Amino acid sequence: MRRMRKNKDGIKKPYLLSVEQIREKTKSKTGQIVLGILCFSLLSFFVINLRSFIFASEYFSVSEIEITGKHSGRIDYPLTRLKNNSNIFKVNLNKISRRLKHEHPDVQRAIVKRVMPNKLLIEILQRHPVAQIVVRPHPEGNSKRYLYSVNEDGYILANLGTRQNEEIPVIKGAGLNLKRIEVGRRYNEVNLQCALSFLKVLNKSGFTRRYKVTKIDVTNLRSMSFFIDHRLEVKIGNKNWDKKVENLGSILQSMNIDYSQDYYMDLRFKDFVFGKK
Repeated sequence: MRRMRKNKDGIKKPYLLSVEQIREKTKSKTGQIVLGILCFSLLSFFVINLRSFIFASEYFSVSEIEITGKHSGRIDYPLTRLKNNSNIFKVNLNKISRRLKHEHPDVQRAIVKRVMPNKLLIEILQRHPVAQIVVRPHPEGNSKRYLYSVNEDGYILANLGTRQNEEIPVIKGAGLNLKRIEVGRRYNEVNLQCALSFLKVLNKSGFTRRYKVTKIDVTNLRSMSFFIDHRLEVKIGNKNWDKKVENLGSILQSMNIDYSQDYYMDLRFKDFVFGKK
């Protein structure tokens, strides 16, 4: 084997390696290759066994599911639903989230997290009912009415049956009937969204903290009205809500209304009109 070596004048000249030098260099390279192969084999063996331990060990088998969030006590996801996929690394987090939102229409978000070594944490963000809509089998009929709770975005949250929830206002004339309505679905009907937008104005202004709004009638948007304590009907129309609600607050403070009788007030014109029905 020839190598290049500099002489005293700095000129490179070829020279021959001895047999012993060649053997030493060959052994050195062979040793490095063997060592590399050995290290790779050991690493592969470790990774394979570690993976087998993680996916087969009872240590990582889910033994607890915790659900957090306001009003989350009624939502349950038992361990038995994991079936044979109880290993914390095999659990499909997105699938659990989708199931919860499908089974509970009032769940807006369900965030599922792994908590090592054997726990799942589910954080629930719920939609809250702000009103209830009146639904009849036929829009024009006088048949039995049914009530459905709805959130501020128009999602139908639950079928309340025929019994009214006195804590939230009723929306009449939302434009839905029993054939079309579906729990868990969002509706963009003009009348419904108009009522929900008006309710946001009432809440934002603080009006609903001082007075109990019991019904919003959007059957005819131009003559849209709402009721206070079931007795006072306020015709407000579908324009300039902020200013009208502000004026209404001042008017009601200056009046001593006997809510044992039925009254009406019309705010659609420059001067308001007030009287008994």
